[in-house]
Amino acid sequence: MNKKLNIKTCNYVSCENEGLYKAPISKLNLKIYQWLCLEHVKEFNKSWNYHKEMGFDEIEIELKKDTTWRRPTKPFGSGAKFNEFEFDGNFENISSKINKNSNKLLWSLDKLKLTIKASLDDIKKSYKKLAKQYHPDTKNDIENSEDKFKEIVEAYTYLSDYYKK
Repeated sequence: MNKKLNIKTCNYVSCENEGLYKAPISKLNLKIYQWLCLEHVKEFNKSWNYHKEMGFDEIEIELKKDTTWRRPTKPFGSGAKFNEFEFDGNFENISSKINKNSNKLLWSLDKLKLTIKASLDDIKKSYKKLAKQYHPDTKNDIENSEDKFKEIVEAYTYLSDYYKK
């Protein structure tokens, strides 16, 4: 390397060209590089064979290491915090309500009191029945009927669009 001008020269014997390209010095230490010019890096790449002196079993081991980016793997749930989980056996406080934001399809089916196997005709029938029951113009004594009616209309609109696709 020419330290005055900060120019790297080619590491090839008797070459004075500028070394712009990195190439590993050996396959045992791939993180230490030498600098080569374009002509010599092409020559280096043509002759480079990482697996040249390896047997079939050694190549297979190298390929397996490459599939995990040479990181060790552990079985699922083998982390330190896996065994720290505790459960008191009480399911009563766990909410099973479907959230509109988490899954709109399931929320819509729940609002129309349908299952995932419902057809478009089932959706229409359920909508008509619930719309009559919760419509704000009917004389009903159901609390929050206007909000429930809006949810039913939203669910019906979503499901009819979903099933028409």
